[in-house]
Amino acid sequence: MVQPTDEELCEKIVNNDLPAFHTLYQKYSDAIFAYAFKLTTSREIALDVVQEVFLKVWVKQASLDPSLSIKAFLYKIAKNIILDQLKKAVHDEKFRQHFLESYEEQPATSHNDLYYKQLEEMRMQAIAQLPGQRQLIYKLSKLNGLSNTEIASQLGISSNTVKDQLTKASRFIRQYLYQHADIAMLVAVFTMMA
Repeated sequence: MVQPTDEELCEKIVNNDLPAFHTLYQKYSDAIFAYAFKLTTSREIALDVVQEVFLKVWVKQASLDPSLSIKAFLYKIAKNIILDQLKKAVHDEKFRQHFLESYEEQPATSHNDLYYKQLEEMRMQAIAQLPGQRQLIYKLSKLNGLSNTEIASQLGISSNTVKDQLTKASRFIRQYLYQHADIAMLVAVFTMMA
């Protein structure tokens, strides 16, 4: 049996044809799921995205244009749903804290993708705002890899002072990133989905 084209399916869906809608769902639901899962890494969220995409298609069935690509339309809806969810998640305290903690745990050499580059730029901006000695101590520790003892010896201060200054610097940088991270996350998401 010959499968109907996407255009034919759209024409039928516009006319309230439930079997055509079911066929469209069968044809694209797995691909939309894979796309959503790739971007969210959550099976549960990806399943929700699939359901929401096809619900929106059914709700907007009368306004579907059969001459336009339904496949592109489905992916556009999925992209918008995912972006909306990520925008909401960015303002969620637990999500932001998890994101920043995972950023801090990454070795400097793994900062290759865009959002890590954006965060690294923000981290450098935060470091530049640290007071002189605190900035120097942080750079010697985090950028040059010196131990607290080596830094203390080099600067002629106690190891406790080094430890205290590193704690204060890290707290300031975390707070700075927390306040500005949503920009980097959204830039990364938009770029990744473009």
